[in-house]
This record gives sequence, structure tokens and C-alpha cells, in this order.
Amino acid sequence: MEESSIFDVFLRATRIRHPIAKTTTTRAVHMRSRMDHRRDTMQRAVHREELNKLVESGVVVETVSPKVVSSLHVAVNDEAIRRQRRVSHAVATTIKEHPEIDTSIGVPLSKGSRNHVQLEQMSFNGFEKPRSWDWHEGHKAAFFESLVEEAERAGLMHLVDSLGKAPIEARAVSTMKAYAGENQRRINWSKSLPASLSEEHRFTLYLVDRAMSAGSSSLAKAAAAFKLANDGLSPFASQLVSDVIKAQRRKESESRAQPTQVSVNTVSKIVDMVQDDEKSERNALVVTLSFYGLLRAEEASMLKWSDVHQSGNMLKLKIRRAKNDQLARGRETFCDWPEGSKRDCLLKRFRARASMRPGLDFVFQNILNGTKLTPSAISGIAKDTLAAAGVSATHHSLRRGRANHLQQSGVDFQAIKETGRWRSDAGLRCYLSDSPRAQGFTVTELGDEVGG
Repeated sequence: MEESSIFDVFLRATRIRHPIAKTTTTRAVHMRSRMDHRRDTMQRAVHREELNKLVESGVVVETVSPKVVSSLHVAVNDEAIRRQRRVSHAVATTIKEHPEIDTSIGVPLSKGSRNHVQLEQMSFNGFEKPRSWDWHEGHKAAFFESLVEEAERAGLMHLVDSLGKAPIEARAVSTMKAYAGENQRRINWSKSLPASLSEEHRFTLYLVDRAMSAGSSSLAKAAAAFKLANDGLSPFASQLVSDVIKAQRRKESESRAQPTQVSVNTVSKIVDMVQDDEKSERNALVVTLSFYGLLRAEEASMLKWSDVHQSGNMLKLKIRRAKNDQLARGRETFCDWPEGSKRDCLLKRFRARASMRPGLDFVFQNILNGTKLTPSAISGIAKDTLAAAGVSATHHSLRRGRANHLQQSGVDFQAIKETGRWRSDAGLRCYLSDSPRAQGFTVTELGDEVGG
């Protein structure tokens, strides 16, 4: 990502919610950092005295049970104060540095799946940044807590911070967003369970419940997300999780419909339907470039005009960072793009419009404010545009359709794999349907049976 690091994006994409306390902006949350509070007993005494005054005035309530207090109060015990300060720092920094973020989405900040706090927008003057390891749970969180104690004395906190970021930065942004969402869903579901249950027990029960409404791929993603934040699973629990996922996959196979493939005729129809306005041209170009370039939604979202080059009847698209390009080396995809064709005219016309609006670097932007379209916005536009053409399909159906079109046109398997930037043969095979050419028939033998 160019605008921010993977770690920043991960923190922006997530929030953690827990019914421990809802905070308001009072003097109680403007104390020194957690480490200063722990080291300095005098400050703790002063803090307690101030809080006692607030309790007498009715502004603050001290509570141990129940663990939920009114949003008009502040929970007053050492653990609650630490939680309030931690979440305050996280929210304040995120809002201050990234005002465009939707604060309805949450961030793993706790040292256990129940050690999470409801995030509320609040004053953020003087708050610290969230710690890079706060999204871990269980023994992983305990590892960092004990490490912090020693690292502070040795002046090595910068190394601890880098260590906490490593698991996030080692994975794709989209992967970490998905894992964060899965962990948040699990944490929310687990709130009503008895505290005596272990995290492993909680997760296995959650997975069975999730299987009632989710597919096998979602269950597998939930398992991977849990293992990343926790210590993994015991051999028996791991076997149970595997069996739940396999059982769900077998159920799906009995009623699974064939994935939708968008044909080249559908894309041509969408180009023919373009009206003389910028939005219509942009939406049609989203479909057209995504189809011929085999673009994922995230890749289309990041496409800049400087990444689009035409040479004769060939269009070159520079993919700055593919999903499986962890080192961001960039890839180049070459498309059949006849000069003077309808899709070529569409691209040039839309590019001419963009050139009249300085500062528009990205190909696909919001028409009203010029901001870059997000991957979800790209997916929504593709789905709506295809629906207008009479096809019920998603953005990924474009990638699937193009891969099969190339195969039917006689392009060999390895070339399709390179063009679509698949990392493995198995990944591509999931996209391709059976066809005569894939099974060895030549163009001469097929005659006109299979069209290009």
C-alpha cells in the first residue's frame, strides 16, 4: 500500500468491542500512561483520591460486578482503568490520523478474547498510540506482557514494537482484514458464554454454531484467524475443527451451483450500453478492464493512469501489488486491445475526461469527490453493471470468465496462470471448466465447435 503501512491498515480495519465499560471524557481517562501508573504508587494514590471525589459527586461509579456500567459513568478499578486508557489511545490515534475511517468497524487490542473494550469516539488529546501486539490473545498476549516488563528496563521497546507488527506485515492486507473481522465475530458471539470455558472450548462451540449459517470457506478462515491470534489448537480440538469444515464441505457439494462465468459477449454488450456521461463510462470500464486484465477488485482499485500503457493492439497494465505479491515487486499483465475498437474508444474517452480534472491519479475514482474507489466499491459497481446487462454475477465472475475464455481460445495453461497472476496450478484449476482444448483437442479437430 502506498498511503499507509500494512500495520496501519490492519488497525484501521478493525475494532474490538467488549461490555466491560463504556467511557466518557472525564479526568479519569486523562492520566499518565499505564506503565507510569504502575511504577509510581504516588500517582496511583493521587488518582484514587481524585476518583473518590468524582464518586462522591455521582459522576463516577466503582464496580466489580456487574461488569457493565452506564455510558454516563466510568468504571473505577485498576483493570478497568487500564482497559479504558488502552482503548482511548487506540481510538484517539486512529481518528486523529485517519479522519476518513468509518468508526463502526473495530480493532483487536486485548490480551485475551474477553479483554476487549467498547470503542467510543472521544477526546484524544495526549493519548498514546495503540501497542502493536495488543491484538494477540491468550498465551501470546501474556508473552508480550512479560516481554514488555524487561524490555522497558533495557530500553528495547522499539524492538518489541517491531516484533508485534511482524505477524501483520508478513501477510496481505486483505488477509489481515478478513482475519480481524472473523476474530471480532467470534469475540462478540462468545460474550455470553461462561467465563470458565477455555478459549479452545469457546472457539469449537462458535465454529459449530457458525456452520449453521456459513460455508466451509468461512469456517476455514475463522480457524486460521483464531490460530493467528492464539496459540493454535490441541491435536484433538484441531481434528474436531477439521471435521466440522469437511462435513460442511460435503453438505455444500450436494447443492453447489456452478460458479458464474461472464462471457466476452456480455462485456461487449456492456460497452455498447454506455451512455454519454462519466459515471456510465467509468462503470463500463471497471467491467471491461477487470475482464481483459483478469483484475481482482483490490488490483482494479489501486490501478493508476500511469500504470496503463497502450502499444498498437496491446494494452499493458502494471499491477503494483497483486494479492500474492508479498514483496510488492509488481507484475505486468498484457491484454488484447485492438486499436480503434469500442473498448479502446471507451478507455480513451474516459481518460480524456480524467485529464481535464487535475490530480486524479487513480483510474477509478468517486465522481463527486475524486477519492479512490475501494475494492468493495469496485465489486459493487461490477455487480450492478452486470445486473443491468441481465447477468447475475460478481466482480470475480469476470476473472473466472476471462480465464475460461482464454482456455477456449487455445491459450495454454501456464500462459493463463501468468496472465492472471495465480501463484499455484491448483488455484487456477479451481477457475477453469472442462473444455475440449484443455483435454488435447486442436483447433483443426474442433472446427467451429468452440468459438473464440
